[in-house]
Amino acid sequence: MIKKIADLRQWKNWNDFLYDAYGQRESVSWAMGKEDSTQISRPYVTVDLLKVGQDTVMTGWKHGNKSFLGNYILSDDHGQTLVAWVLYFHVSWYPWEKLASMFYEKQLGPSMERSLVKLRNELEIPDH
Repeated sequence: MIKKIADLRQWKNWNDFLYDAYGQRESVSWAMGKEDSTQISRPYVTVDLLKVGQDTVMTGWKHGNKSFLGNYILSDDHGQTLVAWVLYFHVSWYPWEKLASMFYEKQLGPSMERSLVKLRNELEIPDH
């Protein structure tokens, strides 16, 4: 499972952030270099693979002049693998930034949840 998350080329199979609001695949350019510099670029967002550990995949996201971190954390629960996807945003003390942060969850949460369901489904189907 960690390999499917760490290989950003495979995100097109399960990650909703590669689709536009109408469910159509956006034009995605792939910048492939060394494993630690793998990158996905799509309009307005760039994702860089930062680090892959035994149970963690760390990514760096850039959206305009904002940047934030994303972690996929895998853990075992009685023989089943659980995946948590966390995005870390730095929010200043300005009231409008704190207010905007409340909208992040409503905007990003459903896409993140759909992506994790697609990842689960992708992993449950054996490769032929």
